[in-house]
Amino acid sequence: MSMRVLYGRHRFTFRHLLLLRLRFLPGCYPYGGSAAAKEAADTGAPPPRSPAINRARIRPSRAKPTRRHCRILGTLLHSITEQSPLRSAASPFFPIKMTIVIEQPQFDVAAERKVAGDPAELVLDGGFAVPDANAFGRTFRNYEEESERKETVEEFYRTNHINQTYDFVRRMREGYGRLDKTEMSIWECIELLNEFVDDSDPDLDMPQIEHLLQTAEAIRKDYPDEDWLHLTGLIHDLGKVLLHPTFGELPQWAVVGDTFPVGCAFDECNVHFKYLKENPDYHNPAFNTKFGVYSEGCGLDNVLMSWGHDDYMCLVAKENKSTLPSAGLFIIRYHSFYPLHKHGAYMDLMNEEDKENLKWLHVFNKYDLYSKSSVRIDVEKVKPYYMSLIQKYFPDKLRW
Repeated sequence: MSMRVLYGRHRFTFRHLLLLRLRFLPGCYPYGGSAAAKEAADTGAPPPRSPAINRARIRPSRAKPTRRHCRILGTLLHSITEQSPLRSAASPFFPIKMTIVIEQPQFDVAAERKVAGDPAELVLDGGFAVPDANAFGRTFRNYEEESERKETVEEFYRTNHINQTYDFVRRMREGYGRLDKTEMSIWECIELLNEFVDDSDPDLDMPQIEHLLQTAEAIRKDYPDEDWLHLTGLIHDLGKVLLHPTFGELPQWAVVGDTFPVGCAFDECNVHFKYLKENPDYHNPAFNTKFGVYSEGCGLDNVLMSWGHDDYMCLVAKENKSTLPSAGLFIIRYHSFYPLHKHGAYMDLMNEEDKENLKWLHVFNKYDLYSKSSVRIDVEKVKPYYMSLIQKYFPDKLRW
């Protein structure tokens, strides 16, 4: 998502303003600085909207700007006003109307597809600052850039894409859906993950418990009242225990990585799509049409996804009668479904409930992806809080 600052007849790109939510612009209001906008901002009401431009909603904030924020914005405005012929000697910055336009994201697919459930509609931007680089100092989810993990990640997806067939997924769901492997608590499962590193992840090579706590704590900081979302952040990857000998020690290609529907045509936005052409279903006429064995609007609950930790953990939560809201279960099952929530693919399979829940998945995703870092979390310090949430939403012991 990007920003254009329209000041007089000048246009400037300032994409970080959305994350800052204009909290450091006293006296300068969105949508042209009109009297109606000023009144709306002063009263806390939504600002007037123009049908000509699709703008994200911006709510007032009491948070104070950092010195860096003020310095960046001040430099920008100063450079504009120094060059503007409309500059006023008495008041150099605010006599001219300034409009902040928020441009909706463009998805990097061949044909543009609008993603339903724009997270801006939730007015839930907690101010999370997206880092510039991953734990290796490189851009996030870059599968082409040369790095220490590039070959490992590509080989993973080659094997994954060849073997994740419709029949394979049905067998896995039938076998693991019995939940007859063991019984243990949520926290015991979290501790099991200390042994594993995700081979499909180009951004992090630390044990999984680090990622779970980083995600949960980042969400907790920005959304303190959404405790179900904190817990979802903590448990969303627990299905990776499928890698453990107790659970059959499945290979990584059957546990982690981006997920995609099976039983219908593979979309070209899937990472390393070229390897999906070697999947037997790619040439099967029963599975290689747009909807395949499904129908338009059937709902994602009725769609088989490539097998892995997402689907498994969702099965565990549902069968153990978790009281997480449907949005939490949706996040768990589809948080690796990047073709949908990043590229807007497969949307014709969604029903109305899916579209509502997708808004929360968009909110969650930036924490799942961008909170990955080498910063360590003090486990013992945060454990009591998360234990209280586990008791609220799950039984003491779960069948796995």
